Amino acid sequence: MARPKSIQTGTILEAARKVFMRDGYQAGTARIAREAGVSEGSLFKHFKSKANLFLAAMEVEAGGTAWEERLMAGVGKGDPRSTLESAGIQLLGQLRLTLPRLMMINASGVTIPNHDLPGEVPHPIQKMEVLSRYFTAEIRAGRLAMASPRIQAHLFLGALAHYAWCETLFGYRSATPAVYVKTLVDTLLRAAVTVKKREAPK
Repeated sequence: MARPKSIQTGTILEAARKVFMRDGYQAGTARIAREAGVSEGSLFKHFKSKANLFLAAMEVEAGGTAWEERLMAGVGKGDPRSTLESAGIQLLGQLRLTLPRLMMINASGVTIPNHDLPGEVPHPIQKMEVLSRYFTAEIRAGRLAMASPRIQAHLFLGALAHYAWCETLFGYRSATPAVYVKTLVDTLLRAAVTVKKREAPK
């Protein structure tokens, strides 16, 4: 007799994500179980409740922190343009995945546990701080010139978020992600060159 196939959590999450994104939080767990090819009881062996399954499926920190490590590793090395374009592509990829999921969570009324603990820095602010540290380090290395690295970090991340927002809500894209990020980095570095010229000794 053949052994029953083990049920992969990833298979359940993929099915749940598909069903929730298509039908909303009101989608029944029986529908998710059918999509995953498992019994409804199996869902609850892996997840204590529908809310837990929903939050796991809508996990919003897709992509992890690899982009941060690569960005900071590029300080003082290589071409800042390439470093920023790589970080921008990765960040935009994360935002294009997470924004629809955040909107789905918000619409569901399900509370994300521990998301507003005292002293907890929200994820977007953490990303801005990493970008600001990178800009500051490159300014100290004499490779960039910016009047306010913190504001520039906010602008950079904000422009990426706006792309994801327009795409998610309106299906609007002014350019492909790669072209958009390249243009954004060009604009940022052109402004940095202007600042450098202004600050150069007469």
